[in-house]
Amino acid sequence: MKKMTGIAVASLLALTGCAKQQPVHSLVTPPMAEEQPAAQNAPEQQGSPFVASAPAQAESASFSDDRASNIQQCRKELDAMRLYSQASYESYQAEFQKIGAQTNKYLQIKDSIGSDINDLVMPRYQFQIRELCFRIKTRLSQLIIRQAG
Repeated sequence: MKKMTGIAVASLLALTGCAKQQPVHSLVTPPMAEEQPAAQNAPEQQGSPFVASAPAQAESASFSDDRASNIQQCRKELDAMRLYSQASYESYQAEFQKIGAQTNKYLQIKDSIGSDINDLVMPRYQFQIRELCFRIKTRLSQLIIRQAG
């Protein structure tokens, strides 16, 4: 029981760094807008949303790459779990496949539904896989520590 509490506390401490808020940067007003005359600002403000979209697309691509690598890492950890507990592996494997099937079903229709629905649904699927991967990582850590102790 003490080991479980220790793992829970260590996990909680590790996750507290994720809760920090990032500084908010405005995409509407450039930092030097106050120093320039209003006549010079007008053309720049009209073009700024389109200029900002290019870096956002690059960030989106790197974000999806990070997400894919996180899922690959999760899959490796799930496979490693098989060495420590076949029962845990089978349980998490079934859940991993269920979420994968649900996500694939959604991805087949994603382009044919409105962005308002996608904006509501996509975070749910993303949360499901992140939450499962966190539980896999936690369980694998517990199994490894239990064997070492």
